[in-house]
Amino acid sequence: MTIVQAQSKEVLQKHIANTLSYQHIKYKTAGKESQRSIYQIEFKDCTMSYPIFIKKGNKTERFTVRILLSGIQDIVMTKTKEGFYAITFTTDRKSIIKEYQEGTLIHEKNQIIPLKKYDTKALEYFKKLRDICIKKST
Repeated sequence: MTIVQAQSKEVLQKHIANTLSYQHIKYKTAGKESQRSIYQIEFKDCTMSYPIFIKKGNKTERFTVRILLSGIQDIVMTKTKEGFYAITFTTDRKSIIKEYQEGTLIHEKNQIIPLKKYDTKALEYFKKLRDICIKKST
């Protein structure tokens, strides 16, 4: 990896962490108030991780998401059925893991990061970061 790639990788990671951490998205599910909360997004090498809390009514699901960016085939921005925008990561490998507090690990094919607003810059930064990680792993 060149110095320019290393600097741009750090800049991309910092921007993503600063922009998308600590988001609380409120929406309705089956008429009930719900909320998705993403806390501090962190990067270690090419793995992104963040804790997420999903509150539906009076129940809260808590887990940490780990995404190996070099294993992600597709990154797109979508509008969810609940009405908020999200960046969706898709893989056909074991590159997305949900880790629950009791230690259970679940491999996922898709994972989203909810957004407060439509954010093409974040989408572009994720794609650039993934491309850097793919080059690093080959």
